[in-house]
Amino acid sequence: MSDGARRIMISAGELSGDMHAAAVIEAAKSRGLGLEFFGLGGDNMAAAGADLRAHLRETAVMGLTEVLGSLGRVLKIRRRLCAMIADERPDAVVLVDSPDLNVALARAAFKAGVPVVYYVCPQVWAWRPGRVKWLGRLVARRCVIFEFEEEFFRGRGLTADWVGHPLFDELPLGMTGAEARQNLGLDPDAPVLALFPGSRAKVLARLARPMLGAAALLADALPGLRVVVARAPTVSPEKMDGYLRDVPRKLQSSLTVAPARAHEVLLSATAALLASGTSTAEGAILGTPMVVTYRVSALSWFLARRLVRVPFVSVANLAAGRPVVPELLQGAGTPENMAAALRPLLEDGPARRGMLSGLREARAKLGSPGAAGRVLDVVLQAAGSPSARAD
Repeated sequence: MSDGARRIMISAGELSGDMHAAAVIEAAKSRGLGLEFFGLGGDNMAAAGADLRAHLRETAVMGLTEVLGSLGRVLKIRRRLCAMIADERPDAVVLVDSPDLNVALARAAFKAGVPVVYYVCPQVWAWRPGRVKWLGRLVARRCVIFEFEEEFFRGRGLTADWVGHPLFDELPLGMTGAEARQNLGLDPDAPVLALFPGSRAKVLARLARPMLGAAALLADALPGLRVVVARAPTVSPEKMDGYLRDVPRKLQSSLTVAPARAHEVLLSATAALLASGTSTAEGAILGTPMVVTYRVSALSWFLARRLVRVPFVSVANLAAGRPVVPELLQGAGTPENMAAALRPLLEDGPARRGMLSGLREARAKLGSPGAAGRVLDVVLQAAGSPSARAD
């Protein structure tokens, strides 16, 4: 790269944001633009060629009370990133999700006169609507992933660019369920239940055993059922083995652990039981019938019920604007409730066919492939680059 290359700082403090940011970097490389990217991210951004100044493993925390234990470390990283903006004056700053971290970077960039592009804007339509003020004052361009967000911002006097959901570019949309089962060594004709117990230690601790309990109940009721547990890259084999050690013998004989192959697991599944998060978006786009569950601390739940302004947590329901998939949250996420919600999805019938139809509706409202390229165009326009496309 030349000394005169445009320099873009990216802040992606979560694994999903790291993936989305890496796709934007790859889009720039594919066009031969010669941009230099640096900032906060993870292994995906590093592999795409970004110069990481901080790693997301130091910042990826979820839950209102869970953040407190990591607050000092996160604040230190945030101060360091703000100083980089002031000292290095990049051509643009791209903030990806993580608003609690990124609001300070937006202020630092605004003060330094550096244009800010926010990709995966804070969900101000769901909670903390006061963030609209700083999104309007500090951020030059807002890239949103849900169609309804464009209208939301327009109703508050702000523009927004609907770029579509980034997972369209990151999922193996050309792979069939049969190919996924073959890759995972699964019977092509057996019903398959996929379990996604989460990628963070505290989430896994709360969800793994209830999920496995639901799977055990279904294995008793449905002979021939195969259960595949998706082990996230952030979860060690030893940690997962600790949860699997106590499952009933019948379930052990029909259970497979698939490390770091989430997309194939979803494609192979007849139905899936998912921790709320990115995997619910993946399931919606791939069309996998699902049940969504989640548990946080009692205090986090108490606060969320009073602050959150939308009735859903899963992407399929948010996109469709109606309850397409069941959401079993906190105390409702018992093994018995999960099993009862999943069983009709594992068999052909009205419940399964209705959900498949609803997932097609949700997918249509999530956009189309090409989000990374559309975001790149917005970044180039914000940075005043002649390489920006006006379309």
